[in-house]
Amino acid sequence: MRPNGTTRKIRTAAARAGRSAFVTCFAVAAITACSHNSTAAKSTPTTTASGADALIISVEEVRRIANYDELTSHEHSDLRHPPQGDMNAPGPCRAAGTSDLTFASGWLEFRSAGYSGVTDDLRPGGPAMIDSVSQAVAIYPDAHTARQALDQLESSLNACMALHDPNYDFTLDKPDASTLRITDDGWSHLYRAKNAVLMSVGVLGIEPAERIATNVIQTISDRVK
Repeated sequence: MRPNGTTRKIRTAAARAGRSAFVTCFAVAAITACSHNSTAAKSTPTTTASGADALIISVEEVRRIANYDELTSHEHSDLRHPPQGDMNAPGPCRAAGTSDLTFASGWLEFRSAGYSGVTDDLRPGGPAMIDSVSQAVAIYPDAHTARQALDQLESSLNACMALHDPNYDFTLDKPDASTLRITDDGWSHLYRAKNAVLMSVGVLGIEPAERIATNVIQTISDRVK
């Protein structure tokens, strides 16, 4: 649905203090991957209809799930390699959101996509995409490797929270044994391992963020055979 009063408060808070480096990077990552080097290519097997491409949810379907027709796709978020993320983040915190640390190593195929709505200029010369939905999937050789990547991600996120960095003040929980969820006001990010796939979905500035993220990741999960 369209941004509400809560979303406007989030924008105001971010504008006043830069709020969270993670939230800012999350918003930019959906469009530019938060890194000048993020589009570096990696040699991967040819993607087929049954591979990573087939798991990505189209902008039309995400619009329906989010009830937000203004979402548009951005080619800069269409990546075949995980971005570096925020290189200024404390070590384990770089795993939050979507980065090379999020998905670890050993994957065979990777694909990400980001859709955004309203653009707000929170800093001079620094436009940030506030209303956004991002998704990413990585396919590993087997289910064990995908699960190891999820477990490593959980360890990194716990280590990040243990630093008590105010820029990475999020809540981490596990809705089920195969899913991680990090949340804060106005955004939600889910990670799930199913079979040989690790998937990631983030929603920022569109309410209800958690329900939208849950529905998108479930749609991806339903495509994993």
